[in-house]
Amino acid sequence: MGRARWVLVAILAAGLAACSTETDLTIHAQGENANGEVVPLTNVTLDVIPYDIDQLYDRLESQSNPGAPPQADTLKVLAKRYQDACASYRATSDSIETLQKQAGGVTDRTSPEYKKVFEQYQALTQREKQRFQQCQDITDHYTEVRNAYRDRRKAWEQKAWPEEQFAVAESTLMGENKAQRVETDKQGTATVTVPNGTWWILGDAPVPGSISQQYRWNVKVDAQGKKQTVELNGDNAELEPVY
Repeated sequence: MGRARWVLVAILAAGLAACSTETDLTIHAQGENANGEVVPLTNVTLDVIPYDIDQLYDRLESQSNPGAPPQADTLKVLAKRYQDACASYRATSDSIETLQKQAGGVTDRTSPEYKKVFEQYQALTQREKQRFQQCQDITDHYTEVRNAYRDRRKAWEQKAWPEEQFAVAESTLMGENKAQRVETDKQGTATVTVPNGTWWILGDAPVPGSISQQYRWNVKVDAQGKKQTVELNGDNAELEPVY
C-alpha cells in the first residue's frame, strides 16, 4: 500500500513537471580579458523581453526613414590616439615608481650608481610632464568631439525610433507578458522565471580590461519548462565601440 502511494506521488510529480507553464532560466555571463582568461561579468543588467528589439528598431527605422546615422570615423581615430597617449603617460609613471624603489636600495648618495639613477629619474619626470599634457590635451579634444557625436546620435535615434510609436509597437509585442530585469552576481550569474515561450535576453557589458569596447547581447531563448541555462559570452555577443 505504501509503495503504491509513493508510485502515485511520483507519477503526479512527473506529470506536473511535464505540464509546467514556466521556465527557470539561469544566465551565466562571461568575458575574456586581455590575457585570454575567461572571467565572470558581474553587475551586468539584463532585460528579459518577449520580442526581438532589433527587429522593432528596424521596422520603425524603415517607417521613419531618418537617413544614415552619424558617422563615427573621426571619433574612432581620436579614441585610439586618446588611449595611446594616456597609456604612455601611465607607463612613464610606472617607470618612475620602479626607479624610486631602485634608488631606495642605493645607500651611498655620492656613488656613480646613484648619480645614474638620479639622472634617469630627472629625465623620466620631464617626460612624464610632457606625456601628461599630451594625455590631457587629447582627452579634452576627444571629449568635445564625443559629446558632439552623442548629441547627433541622440537626435538621429529620436527621429529613427519615435518614442510614441516605439511604445505602441512594444505594447503590442509584449501582449500579456511582462519584461523582467535582473543583474548578475559576483559569479556572473542571474536567475529569472518566465512563462514558457520565446524570449530575448538583452544587455551589454564592458569587455574586461577595455575602455573602448563592450559586448552587446540580444539572445533568443525558447523557454520550454523546468530549468534551462543560458550562456552569454563573446561568441554570442556583438562587439561594439563605446563612445
